[in-house]
Amino acid sequence: MVFLLELGRKVKGVIKITNKADLRNLKCNPSNHKKRYQNRWEKGAAIIERLPKDIEPFMAGVITGFTMGEGSFYLAVTRSKTHKTGYYLAPRFGITLKLEDYEILEQIKNIFGCGSVLRGRKAVTFKVTKFKDILEVVIPFFECYPLVNIKKDDFILFKIIVYKFAYGEGKTLEGIERMISIRQFMNHGKYLLV
Repeated sequence: MVFLLELGRKVKGVIKITNKADLRNLKCNPSNHKKRYQNRWEKGAAIIERLPKDIEPFMAGVITGFTMGEGSFYLAVTRSKTHKTGYYLAPRFGITLKLEDYEILEQIKNIFGCGSVLRGRKAVTFKVTKFKDILEVVIPFFECYPLVNIKKDDFILFKIIVYKFAYGEGKTLEGIERMISIRQFMNHGKYLLV
């Protein structure tokens, strides 16, 4: 509700502009603007790494190896009627293997403590889709156990996108355009601009 003083009394719902200063006050008054939702990282919260301390070096090597061979870091972009920008962005991580390797992906899921293993007709996929898990588990893991092939470049670009997303750039069209422009260089340039 807007209350303005008119002739010494408050009048509910009346906006009286008598000079340019009144107009400036109306435009600059923070109460006239809707507050934008801020996630915990935009508000200054620390990124808390949830990486298990007792990962066996062999299993860390298995995870890194499968990621270098069959893993992917990607940014899913879809049109949305419910988001203000018209787009929904979602960073994702996944490893896809043959059906016979289901148990290995279950072990990876248990080590990470997040994600899901999805069984298809010909393949099985371990996916991490929750943003918090990507930020607090996946990125710290690959910083501790780095990739050494071409996937390391994808990981670096993916990490940039995730941090931009964490600090609110996915809430503006300009931020979305910047993230999509970074995405086009991931996975050997297989992405086209939306």
